[in-house]
Amino acid sequence: MSSDTFDYSQPSHDHSVPADAYPSEKLMARTLAPIHELEVAEEGDEVHVLHAWERTDIPHKSFIDLQWDQLIKHLADATVSPEGRLLAMALRPMESRDAIARRMIEVMEGQQLISQDDLPPLRGLSDIRKAVAYAQRGGKLIAEDLYAIARNCDVASRASRYYRQRREVAPYLAQVADTLDGCDELRQVLNHAVEAGGRLSDKASPDLGRLRRAVQSHHDRIRTRVDQLLRADDMEHHLQDEFFTMREDRYVLPVRVSSKNTVGGVVHGYSSSGQTAFVEPDDLVQLNNQLRWAQIELQEEEDRILQKLSGMVAQHASVLRQSMDILAYLDLTFAASTLGHRLGATIPALTDGELELKRARHPLLWLKFARTVNGQPVNETVPNDIRLDADKRVLVISGPNTGGKTVLTKTLGLCTLMARCGLTLPVDEGSKLPLYRTLYTDIGDEQSIEHDLSTFSGHLTNINTFIGKADHTSLVLLDELFAGTDPIQGAALASALMQELANCGATTVVTTHLESLKTLALQKEAYANASMGFDLELLAPTYRVTYGLPGGSYAVRIAARLGFPGSIIERAKQVLEGQEHQSVEEILSTLEDKRAEMDREQRKLEHARQEADATKLKFKRKYDGLLAREKEMVHKQTRELKRDLDAARELIRDQIAQLQKKGDYATREFTQKDLEKTREGLTHMEKTLERAADFTRPVKTGPQGLAPIKRQDLSEGMEVYAAPFKRQGTVISYDEGSLEAQVQLGGLKVKVKVADLYFPNELARRQHVSGRKTSGGSGSGGPKQEDGLRLLPQTSDNTVDLRGMRVDEALEKVELFLDAVYAADLGGAYIIHGHGTGALKRAVRGFLPSSSYVQEHRRGERGEGGDGVTVAYLKG
Repeated sequence: MSSDTFDYSQPSHDHSVPADAYPSEKLMARTLAPIHELEVAEEGDEVHVLHAWERTDIPHKSFIDLQWDQLIKHLADATVSPEGRLLAMALRPMESRDAIARRMIEVMEGQQLISQDDLPPLRGLSDIRKAVAYAQRGGKLIAEDLYAIARNCDVASRASRYYRQRREVAPYLAQVADTLDGCDELRQVLNHAVEAGGRLSDKASPDLGRLRRAVQSHHDRIRTRVDQLLRADDMEHHLQDEFFTMREDRYVLPVRVSSKNTVGGVVHGYSSSGQTAFVEPDDLVQLNNQLRWAQIELQEEEDRILQKLSGMVAQHASVLRQSMDILAYLDLTFAASTLGHRLGATIPALTDGELELKRARHPLLWLKFARTVNGQPVNETVPNDIRLDADKRVLVISGPNTGGKTVLTKTLGLCTLMARCGLTLPVDEGSKLPLYRTLYTDIGDEQSIEHDLSTFSGHLTNINTFIGKADHTSLVLLDELFAGTDPIQGAALASALMQELANCGATTVVTTHLESLKTLALQKEAYANASMGFDLELLAPTYRVTYGLPGGSYAVRIAARLGFPGSIIERAKQVLEGQEHQSVEEILSTLEDKRAEMDREQRKLEHARQEADATKLKFKRKYDGLLAREKEMVHKQTRELKRDLDAARELIRDQIAQLQKKGDYATREFTQKDLEKTREGLTHMEKTLERAADFTRPVKTGPQGLAPIKRQDLSEGMEVYAAPFKRQGTVISYDEGSLEAQVQLGGLKVKVKVADLYFPNELARRQHVSGRKTSGGSGSGGPKQEDGLRLLPQTSDNTVDLRGMRVDEALEKVELFLDAVYAADLGGAYIIHGHGTGALKRAVRGFLPSSSYVQEHRRGERGEGGDGVTVAYLKG
């Protein structure tokens, strides 16, 4: 294996295939090898092509022990073409880490498409390789073959379009499909010439329809004459039955043998009983001859058309063969995606030693027990973490019978095989798995009557086949190691074997009931313990693994719980004490009880934490609601003050206008009464202006003129400017009683004093004061973004056309329109002002920042009307 460590668990945001990615052509050639081998395989050798272990260092027995054929059957059943199914059945482990990583990414792309309910159009494919090869040798294809070729071309054309349109979602698969060719010219000709079901269309040539009608006309004339003969009185005594039949493509009558000379005509044969002669009467000979000539002429025309179409197929043979390869590859890949989707599979990080499978599921059990309840997926299979630190080489798994030890071991083995084949694994995100070059197993009963082997001898024989081959690239799975012999000697032999495997660097997983093996992990640095849980109250396994502790078998305790005679239980305990076994069992039992108690306490703590989180969330929502209502009240009062201010200004204008009407107020002396009246009229206006000034007076600013954030205004998800770091970030959490808040600054999480936090801009401060949410904050609504551009669907309801209007008329209409759009909660508006002199455009864009409805605005994009349109986004 390569010494590099690749992590493909994180999807790339770059919608293109990296230049250094493993070549798709190379992986495809490796995958399609079984099909190409079958093309040249001699009869009787085809079965060998389907064996995955034929060309791998992994022994055949490992595939059998892990029931690989059953998993492959699920994969094959997900294919939709004969060739895709063959590739699934022949799926082989790969050596190249880059090739494995590439296939995993392609499979995951397919899973993403499935999750979007977006399936590729691959159905309808047929195996046309033999037909294409026959046409290439000059052979004449039948219409059924031509129809199958036309359908394959249709699928290729649809698939090419499908993947081309989804390049951003599935760039690797799109690269594979780039060379798909639907052979448009050939496809159009075949679809025109061949009908569904595989019959030449009457439109296949100018003469074909006419010749077919001529043949049918001859049939009709002959049948009319035959009906006349069958009903003729002079024929009644000579006919064996009242029907006609065909012999050598000619119409004949069933005549009694005794009357064959009386009827006259050509005898074409006799019935099996010898009582009936099939006679072509003289009246039908000429008609049959005419029919035959018409049929020959028709057959020649059909042969000519088929030969011509076959020649076109031969001309496109190489392109057809290439498209067949790609479609078969895509079928296999999408079948793997379908399987991965059903398993909830992910891509692990491919490492050189660290093993950590998160919530690993046995794929066969997961598929078996998967069901849906009330529209929700449910599965009784218990997931488990499988982990082994890089400095550990041997994992000893112990626990009760039927407790899940073997299932856990097989899960690791199947995940290893799946990874080597480039399949996504039934594990959660963040999992890690080494790419083991070899996988050796000793699972199940090795007894063989044929070879005169006991169970113990069978295990020894099997293990002996790989002892000298295992190395640091090997994974060895040993289930119930040496359980079929004397426990003391079996344990000694098992201990020596485990040490040998550890010395050669192999990763070894052992399941056992032998007490001495359970304690090895407590004595040796390279060993680790794991145990499968057991509920003593329910007398049932929990199927959950715990690391760091060995597990007990609980045989005596289970027997006692099940009502086994007490005298036998006591005697068993005495025997165990005599063998110095009871102390180990009691320690394990005590540890198990303590672990169960800790689990119960942990569940209680988790429940308490959830209740505390729920209570905190409840009160936070109440606080946020009160704060929002308070801000809305301030915003409402501000609007009222603005109206009062506008009214005051209007009053001033009215006063000035009245004075102007009375004459030259600049030179005229006013009476005391006029002055008092004017002063009283302006007193209320001064108070209104002062109150408005309190709300509009600029706040004390900090760095770059930014406004500071008060502690009571701080909220999670809020966009802020952190002065000590001179960067903008997002508030992750804060404690109302603390003077600090935790802020996310890019990839860095830091604590910042609230006094050092500022609104990132004046717009954000205004929106916060008015109770509106800023874009980018927690829970922000508004249009979605793509590549930094906020998209807003354009409809008649959110579009206003101002072209041809005066500036004052247009601005009044814009204000009324924004009010209606805001009330309808449409999110934004399209304002069409055109280009013209630019005055209307400048007036609109100058007005929008002062509008209480508008959060931000931008010029229209090319598809939205360009600079002749302004897009305004309204506040949330």
